[in-house]
Amino acid sequence: MYFTWWRMPEEEYDVYHRFRPYLLTGQVDYNKEILIPKRKVYNGVPTDGYDVINPIYCYEGGKISMRASLHREDPISVERAAIILHRGWIPAAYKDKRSRPHEVNKKELVRVTGTWLRGKDIHDYKIPNNPDSNEWHNLALEDIGLFWDLPNFDEAKYYYFAAVDLGKEDQVNHNGPVQMQSRDEVINNHYGWRWHEDMHKMNTRVFGALSAISFALTFLSL
Repeated sequence: MYFTWWRMPEEEYDVYHRFRPYLLTGQVDYNKEILIPKRKVYNGVPTDGYDVINPIYCYEGGKISMRASLHREDPISVERAAIILHRGWIPAAYKDKRSRPHEVNKKELVRVTGTWLRGKDIHDYKIPNNPDSNEWHNLALEDIGLFWDLPNFDEAKYYYFAAVDLGKEDQVNHNGPVQMQSRDEVINNHYGWRWHEDMHKMNTRVFGALSAISFALTFLSL
């Protein structure tokens, strides 16, 4: 199904796939990792950290070579194709890979719960990435696919998979420091309209006071 996504109309994604929960199975390549700086509230305290991005190999692609066929070689070469995976967020203290010793490549498959998100156009970002010095500022899928030399980078630049805490067993971040996004975080990061809890408290107090004053004025006017 994923092979058709790069040709999918935006309306089809909005109706059938946006924010819909999915279960992804594949092999995560922990050796290929990109950290994008992000500050968020962690345990009630604003904390510097990073979004963690890895490729997950979920299916195989292939190429047909007529030259190989003429030389009596195998004309079909199989390459593992990857999907760009947003695993979650880590505090800055875990930036060094040595602080995450459990993240090692294995042959076994892992399950990831989450949702598909549409990538932004590479020109929409204000701060460009610099892959040459491994400096990343935004989730530009085309930059990441080229940096990792993914065989299917041209298809992978349209959608990526975001791990989301759906209350189910997750194997890719099991017992590790990576904090998966909640459903509210995914929606807020996509739309950017969700107010912070402090804003809700302030609005509650302001409108509560206005209601009390209005009630008092109504009572005095009787």
